[in-house]
Amino acid sequence: MGETIGDSMIRDSMAPDGLLLEAVTSVPGIGPARAAMLARAGIETVEDLLLYLPFRYEDRSTVVAVSQVVVGRTCTLKVVVERLRRVGRGRGGRVEATVSDDSGTIRVVWFRQPYIADSLHKGDVVWLFGKVGEHDDKPQLANPVFERAERQAGLHVGRLVPIYRRIGSLKQGMLRRIMAAAFERVTFAPESLPAQTRKALRLLDRYEALRAIHFPPDDADVEAYNAGRSAAHQRLVCEEFLAFQTALQLQRPGVGARARGEAKLFDQGTVDAVLRALPFVLTDGQQGAVAEILADMRSAAPMHRLLQGDVGCGKTAVAGCAMLVAASTGCQAAIMAPTEILARQHAESLGPWAASQGLDLECLTGSTPAGERRRIMARLADGDLRLLVGTHALIEPAVSFANLGLAVIDEQHRFGVRQRAALRDKGATGGGSLPDLLVMTATPIPRTLALTVYGDLDVCTIGDMPPGRQKVVSEVVPTAQWKRVVGMLLDTVGRGEQAYVVAPRIEGGDDELAAAVKLQADLRRQPPGVGVGLLHGAQGTEEKFAAMQAFVDGATEVLAATTVVEVGVDVPNATLMVVGHAESFGLAQLHQLRGRVGRGERASTCVFMAHRPLSPVAAARLEAVSSITDGFVLAEKDLLLRGPGEVLGTRQAGIAGLRVGDPFRDHEWLEATRSEARRLAAADDAESRAYRERVTVFWERRFGVLGAG
Repeated sequence: MGETIGDSMIRDSMAPDGLLLEAVTSVPGIGPARAAMLARAGIETVEDLLLYLPFRYEDRSTVVAVSQVVVGRTCTLKVVVERLRRVGRGRGGRVEATVSDDSGTIRVVWFRQPYIADSLHKGDVVWLFGKVGEHDDKPQLANPVFERAERQAGLHVGRLVPIYRRIGSLKQGMLRRIMAAAFERVTFAPESLPAQTRKALRLLDRYEALRAIHFPPDDADVEAYNAGRSAAHQRLVCEEFLAFQTALQLQRPGVGARARGEAKLFDQGTVDAVLRALPFVLTDGQQGAVAEILADMRSAAPMHRLLQGDVGCGKTAVAGCAMLVAASTGCQAAIMAPTEILARQHAESLGPWAASQGLDLECLTGSTPAGERRRIMARLADGDLRLLVGTHALIEPAVSFANLGLAVIDEQHRFGVRQRAALRDKGATGGGSLPDLLVMTATPIPRTLALTVYGDLDVCTIGDMPPGRQKVVSEVVPTAQWKRVVGMLLDTVGRGEQAYVVAPRIEGGDDELAAAVKLQADLRRQPPGVGVGLLHGAQGTEEKFAAMQAFVDGATEVLAATTVVEVGVDVPNATLMVVGHAESFGLAQLHQLRGRVGRGERASTCVFMAHRPLSPVAAARLEAVSSITDGFVLAEKDLLLRGPGEVLGTRQAGIAGLRVGDPFRDHEWLEATRSEARRLAAADDAESRAYRERVTVFWERRFGVLGAG
């Protein structure tokens, strides 16, 4: 199942209580074989067992009279066994019974469960739960759950019954019996949350919540329980969110011991000079982002900020402004991009701007020649070079900064946590202080996820677009209409404009739209005179750059490519984007691909070619991207369609999973726990300090890094 932060927090807090840390074999009914099955599901201790939560509940609490049963519906009966007999032997055998209450009798049959003949006897009072069928035109219960009615409510019948995900051969009945046995032994669980937190958030005690999860009270609301909205569920949701939010708050450099300790010194005149050198005026959204970032840079605490905005909103200009201002104070600034094409593009756009301020800017990538690499690294190490653009090459051990004051990470979701931290930590070598950190994304992040996973970052958003940007017309076209789309490509080229055609793979597939290589070959068979380039991830760096440069220069009018063009490629003359097999791409990818066109002043079109039949999710995705152009609205839609894990790429980023909480469903707890986490991160009372210590121990054991977004 995988350990979460909340699990570890509970485990650490439970250390004084030996029962919870005992092996599951200490629970009656769990021998070596069952313990092995539980271990494969991540359940090794009694505590692990109590944290194995039901995924739904079934209301078996309402008892009906035998005379009220309805064929086709489930029901709960409390009856007396009148007759019982075994019919046949072996696998084909069955057990038949007649049961009754004051209102009448009903026939019951259990197939392939011969042990029931030894478990029940005439005169026994039992609970029965099952679906009512028919036999000889009379109601009958087949294979119902049964339980002796020795108490007001049973374990499997007569109450709101928890349903667990099956573990090995352990069926529902056995899992419930095991849970009951565990709670007979464990009657107390130490608190994992400070008393002030529980009071402020009005939370149940943890033991009370755990017990109510597995044994809902008689007045439990089945809808609330199944929606994860019961008081017991909310206590565990809050516990999980708070542990995660506190961990994130503790990763903020201003909270830890390695804070910068001094602000960057620059005046408004420096900022104005940098902005005057731009060949365009910043939008209101860009100006607001610049103001927030520069305010952070003036603070003694290191900046820890996420800059987000839709495709083409001008994030690079905002980052460039911050880098030039940082360099003007004598610090070094670096921006790391996920691809060499994007790094070189940044260098080309930022280089002249830097030169206007009397500053040099260099570009360092994996393909930089050895001699040039040594020269750049030497200038960087002695502080002579203040501005650097590059790829993953920036975080190689041999790269050393004299005084890194600002680290910028573009398309941050393309880098893992440790890679982002590696660049930031280049400013803290030799025991130095941490630099300002700015991470950027063109994939808008829903607020619910920003609060969950980027809780250690302050978020600023560019909500507008530069003037002159054209709205892109989007349409979904069946692949059977490929010839019509080819006509659109030829018309585009005939107007002196350019087009992208994207395929999901490099090679393979049954048609020309499935693979970029086959696509290029097909397009080259069209009327002569049309230059068709090829760009994909398996090409060498220089080959990719040459293909892209030929398209930028207009030497090729059509570029057949894979999603390597998704990020950073900026060709204002490109007005048509064709996405082959669009149903195989994610919503964020489709929006990113569409963002490659409409970057100039001419009207642009994006064609999503769909290979039918479409799955319901693919159809919903294509309908959304063709009708919605706002990236933030699409991000929320993507969250609904795919869930938080896939939207964030959490496997790459290494973010711990959430077992109980759902960021979308429980968004109000995200706000509440973030506020409480900030208080806990700063509070100096004994309970808060102990809580922070438990969070810190787990965070560093699990991730081994301070936060880097």
